[in-house]
Amino acid sequence: MLKLKKSKLLVILVCISLLLNLYFLITNYIKSTYTPNLDDQEILAEMTKMVIETEQFKEISSKETVYAIKQGVSRFNVADPSSVFHYEISVETDKQSYIFTCMDEACTGVSNGGWTYSRYHDERPILPIKGEN
Repeated sequence: MLKLKKSKLLVILVCISLLLNLYFLITNYIKSTYTPNLDDQEILAEMTKMVIETEQFKEISSKETVYAIKQGVSRFNVADPSSVFHYEISVETDKQSYIFTCMDEACTGVSNGGWTYSRYHDERPILPIKGEN
């Protein structure tokens, strides 16, 4: 009787351990699809410089207040996860967010590929920025 209880407890603990390991494995995989690694960060840093040098960015910054430039990676957005097209630079302004991506596979340039809502439209900046009350 006591051996049966111990074996049931052991089976339950093994099942819980397997489920937790599976959960953490899946969670880490999903996180890796949108979290930049060191190589991604270097590419995103160069892309950010390219964005700042574009005429589109200069026009945006002359008309709207730029609060942040966010770097992102989303390997779910493209058919080939090794492609440069999964890198995005988001320019956050007081009106909307502008999403810049590479123009070609060699990333010889970047362009504004889309727009989206900006949190700064209705909310205040997180940090105390000069000129903001």
